[in-house]
Amino acid sequence: MGRNPAPRKRAIRAVSTIALLVFLAVPLVASGCGSQTPEGVVRDFYKAIEDGDWNAYLSSVLAENVRRMTEEDVQYEKERLLEGDFTYEGLKFETVYDEKKENEAEVELIEGKITGTNPTSGERETTTVAEIKEQYDITPSFKTRKYKGRWYVDVPLASADMPEPEY
Repeated sequence: MGRNPAPRKRAIRAVSTIALLVFLAVPLVASGCGSQTPEGVVRDFYKAIEDGDWNAYLSSVLAENVRRMTEEDVQYEKERLLEGDFTYEGLKFETVYDEKKENEAEVELIEGKITGTNPTSGERETTTVAEIKEQYDITPSFKTRKYKGRWYVDVPLASADMPEPEY
């Protein structure tokens, strides 16, 4: 009496499929949230804003800043994100690493175009980074911080962390 090879082939195929899935899934799970570079996380942050992607937005922000948010802060930030209609084109960044703190860097926006609705006029407007620098004498930038091997945008989201208005 001969042995039927079909069950053995199915078992080998099943094990091979599982091994392939594990092989593909491990890098995704191991990567966690956050980016591997300061510029990458700022790019992810802008993409989340442009897409109105709440989860991607939060995962690009330093976890301790997210944890400090109250329910009212979450509601406010989420509404702001979902109501926003920004698009970004040709963004270019420059990273300035902190010489004293190796896990901190500032990412400056050096070039690009930003389009969105002006809340005052209700008109859709486009501006460039060069125009922002010239008109306001500032370079748009984000502080970033490395935490557990990944970079995150270090922006305050909790109302308790917001600077007091100057009168």
